[in-house]
Amino acid sequence: MGVVYLARDTKLDRSVAVKSLPAELASDSTTRMRFRREAKLLASLNHPNIAVIHEIIEQEEDASYLVLEYVPGETLAQRIAREPLKLEEALSIGQQVSEAVSAAHDKGVIHRDLKPGNIKITPEDKVKVLDFGLAKVSISEEKNVEDTVTQPGRVIGTPAYMSPEQARGKSTDHRTDIWSFGCIMYEMLTGNVPFEGETATDTVARILEREPDWEVLPQETPTNIRDLLRRCLEKDPRRRLRDIGDAGIELRETLTLPATATAARAAAPVRTLWRWAIVIGLVAGPLVVLLAVVGPNIGRWRELLLGGASPGRIKSLAVLPLENLSGDPNQEYLPYGITEALIADLAKIEALQVRSRTSIMQYEDVKKPLSEIARELNVDAVVEGSVLRVGQQVRITAQLIHAPTDTHLWVNSYQRDLGDVLTLLSEVARTIAGQIEITITPDQEALLTAKRPINPEMYEAYLKGMFHLNKMTPEGTEKGLDYFRLAIERDPSDPLAYGGLALGYVASAHGPGAPPDAFEQAKAAAVQALKMDDTVAEAHAALAQIKLYKDWDWAGAEQAFLSALKLNPNLTLTRAQYSWYLLLFGRTDEALAEMRRVQQVDPLTPLWPAWQGWQYWWTGQNKEAIEEARESLELDSDYPVALYILGSAYAEKGMYEEAIKAHQRAGVLSREWKSGLGRTYAMASRLEEARLVLAELEADPTPWDTFFVAQIYAVLGEKDEAFRWLEVAYGPPNHPYVPWISHPPAFKPLHDDPRFADLLRRLNLPE
Repeated sequence: MGVVYLARDTKLDRSVAVKSLPAELASDSTTRMRFRREAKLLASLNHPNIAVIHEIIEQEEDASYLVLEYVPGETLAQRIAREPLKLEEALSIGQQVSEAVSAAHDKGVIHRDLKPGNIKITPEDKVKVLDFGLAKVSISEEKNVEDTVTQPGRVIGTPAYMSPEQARGKSTDHRTDIWSFGCIMYEMLTGNVPFEGETATDTVARILEREPDWEVLPQETPTNIRDLLRRCLEKDPRRRLRDIGDAGIELRETLTLPATATAARAAAPVRTLWRWAIVIGLVAGPLVVLLAVVGPNIGRWRELLLGGASPGRIKSLAVLPLENLSGDPNQEYLPYGITEALIADLAKIEALQVRSRTSIMQYEDVKKPLSEIARELNVDAVVEGSVLRVGQQVRITAQLIHAPTDTHLWVNSYQRDLGDVLTLLSEVARTIAGQIEITITPDQEALLTAKRPINPEMYEAYLKGMFHLNKMTPEGTEKGLDYFRLAIERDPSDPLAYGGLALGYVASAHGPGAPPDAFEQAKAAAVQALKMDDTVAEAHAALAQIKLYKDWDWAGAEQAFLSALKLNPNLTLTRAQYSWYLLLFGRTDEALAEMRRVQQVDPLTPLWPAWQGWQYWWTGQNKEAIEEARESLELDSDYPVALYILGSAYAEKGMYEEAIKAHQRAGVLSREWKSGLGRTYAMASRLEEARLVLAELEADPTPWDTFFVAQIYAVLGEKDEAFRWLEVAYGPPNHPYVPWISHPPAFKPLHDDPRFADLLRRLNLPE
């Protein structure tokens, strides 16, 4: 890519590095474009661990120079070759590298050639990441450059550090840097690259087909660092560590721990003895009773007796669906509801990342090794157990398992009256936090302990309501509302029932066939719940959506969103709706980050990557929109929302045949998304077919159709009809998407019309 000289800046009296294009490359337009782009990317980055650019000099006769910060010292490649790195030194270097790359990712910059030769270590042990010559930019402003410089199917990078998708010439994102980072960490700790062959082809084959030799890691390598390396070097990018910033946090925390706390421990002997303990416990029933009486911390007894301990820091976990031991399918709602309540309590502990209900419920009645489930959910540990109800008594058994090693860390059984189950679940959450040594702040402790006895009949109806509501079907919503009304009848003084009722009405307000007074009913129920108890997260969540989609109370909406998420960070739908709120006000980076967090907490729900793709599409990042839509379709190949987004992004790129195919399929699967086909036909100048779709939609329009029919007319250039349908969408009742009218690309032809400005004025959006 270039030749680099050490030079002297005579004006400022400093040493600089001058990078120039070799003569044989200087006349190549693509190389010169990449050279200019490196300058732009470096200029956009400002981090102490990234070498800065001073200026770019372009002269005639194809001579170009980058004037860069001169970094004295040796490269990491030279440092590794000189002598083995001590553990602390490797972790410190890794932390600085991860923080530098994280800063680049935050700016939408992917390095793509991260390797020891591009990392410099100064005499003061300061790390600098160099050479962004092969970097990829994902921000929309650079779309044309990216399309020109990076061609699909072209393999770019250094073989030993390439991710599998990079080696195959496939599309890459920030996760390719995470793979390279894992390779670098492995090499620092072992002195060898994880995949090494005699030729580049041999190396690529090993990357695609083999696992690293984990046995060569030094014995003193902490278990959490071993786990981190495995997560970085997952061949499937969907299972890989999602954010390199998390690696920096892990490394920093490990460096601050005493050596005894991070020492690796052999898990197999503990696991074997613990299994014998279970067998003995099953035989000696009275002994089990005695242990339960002595105290709930059976896991602590195990540590004292067996000398075992937690195998590495646990920062993420999944509560698997609790088993229904009653054998009665009509009791299915009880373990379902208790599982969700336990997830909600654990999610209140900010230092612990807990997977959401919708992802874990996919493992109900699924027989898979726990280690495999943990890998799919990208968690360190799982909680599994069972629920048995006899009369008004509920017995809950739960155990905490370090999934990668199948090591049981804690197990206990509890039996309480159904009316005390919320207090019981808070106790379980606090016990789990103590077992894995997660700190609970005073505020979080207050949320976990502020429980009250509940009316068992009310709670049973409430659990049934949530069970049906969470099916996310019109029938389920209607059934859920019936049970919430029954719960209020059973105990009109309990805020939980009103919170559930508010969520049910909000759910019924979205989509075709929405009741005209759904938002008003939801608001009344939410206000009533908060009058009784202002810590009901579901009531705040319902109020946030009402203020956003119905009242257009922008300040009130954000306040309600933040209140709900503070009380229950695992309300994934609420966090996703908050992401749309942020997008509405131009806070695009924050919006995309929130939606990524939703995907991290709930990785197996296709709606979230589809919505992330929708946001990319609306912000002009069509390549990223296509990638997210495809990820959604990997989770559900017949998911109409993902097909709608895929077709819409294809259409924006002028790929009309692909767009029509996706939209035809979406329309067959769900009439709700038929409008996309009409809009794409109009964009492709297939006007007769566009009007056929319009005629079908206008023959029996639903309130949901109004916003989308307006888009088709806007693309056809029929502004009067477009504004007529927008007025219908404006309401009352208003279409929930109306506040975002500035975002859809289809409405751009309307932006300079005074009627569009008038619509925006009536929405009362802040400047």
